[in-house]
Amino acid sequence: MNKKNKIHFIFLKLSIIIIFVYSNSIILSNINNLISYIKAKNEIEDLETFFKFCDDNIKMVKKFEKKVNPKVSIISPIHNREKYLITFLKNIQHQNFNDIEIILVDDNSTDKGIKILEEYQKKDKRIKIIRSKRNKGTFTARNIGVIYSKAKYVILPDPDDIVSKDIIRISLYYAEKYKFEMVRYHSYMGNKQNIKFANEKENRPLYQPELQTYLFYGNNEIGKVDFGINNKMILKQLYIRALNSLNDFYLNIYMAFLEDQLMIFILYKTAKSFYYLEKYGYYYKVNTVGICNNIFKLNQMRIKSYFMYLKFVFDYSKNLKYEKDMANYQITILSKYQNAERELSSLSFNDDFYFYYEIINKLLDCEFISEENSLILLKYKKIIEIKNKTFVNSQKK
Repeated sequence: MNKKNKIHFIFLKLSIIIIFVYSNSIILSNINNLISYIKAKNEIEDLETFFKFCDDNIKMVKKFEKKVNPKVSIISPIHNREKYLITFLKNIQHQNFNDIEIILVDDNSTDKGIKILEEYQKKDKRIKIIRSKRNKGTFTARNIGVIYSKAKYVILPDPDDIVSKDIIRISLYYAEKYKFEMVRYHSYMGNKQNIKFANEKENRPLYQPELQTYLFYGNNEIGKVDFGINNKMILKQLYIRALNSLNDFYLNIYMAFLEDQLMIFILYKTAKSFYYLEKYGYYYKVNTVGICNNIFKLNQMRIKSYFMYLKFVFDYSKNLKYEKDMANYQITILSKYQNAERELSSLSFNDDFYFYYEIINKLLDCEFISEENSLILLKYKKIIEIKNKTFVNSQKK
């Protein structure tokens, strides 16, 4: 065996070892190319046995690689949820379906939750922790987890909720057998009262274009459409396609509210198939510190999230009826917050002034905004103009 082929021989052996350790499909492809190259050269007869060894092992590695990657990734963004973590982790660990990875995205928490995560990770190799150096918000943290995941499907529970023990196995059955890109199951809220939506039809498959119309409108009640992201199994490729359809502005935003609705909107538009499963699989706990707990409390981050979502609807819906319904619906909801005007008055605007001003003017220019909502927007516009004038005058001094 000459020196050149000895080098090839050694490289092949080392590469196969690396494959077994890391199951890396890129390395596998490179080895296939190298074997083909050496075979084409046909320089040495005594490498034939080794070629067979390589071929046999590469087949085995391909099977091994499929087994290494889990079927489902359970991904949860976590920010200061220490008191819920033990219950949540035990719930996730004891699912009836075990071929999972558990990705926990610590979004720069300041409590002792990370210590709990690390303790559980020591005992369960399926647990992977991603730590963020700054608080990026649920939307971005969740997207990071999905991109990092290795499974074919993802589910996205919040760390203060409960997932039914058999829902992963059942949802996966329908997703795999019938090639559904999303499978949705029922949920409970607080006292275990079923969350009912106007468009709920059990055990029904939906395909585009019917899927988008049906999911957005149900029985023509825009506010009763299921925009939750936690009670669904989603094909990872679909989620990535949805992310790729967003521009950089939305990929880097911090949303304190409506982030699920934004992502589900894009998923509904992007998905080719969807299935309503007649099975209860998710339990939303009543969270006294959560974002959605009290509809009559609003802070500056949440009010910005409302306007950000309205901007998003205009940018992406391309559906006049949906824009009309959703814009009027969200303005009406926003006006129900008792402290909305006070929070607008206390904002530190800087460049944000233009963000709010642009969206409000865009809404006022629309013919479909109701008279009542137009009056609400004019009131908000006046508050912002006064606030901005005060800010400009303070800068001149």
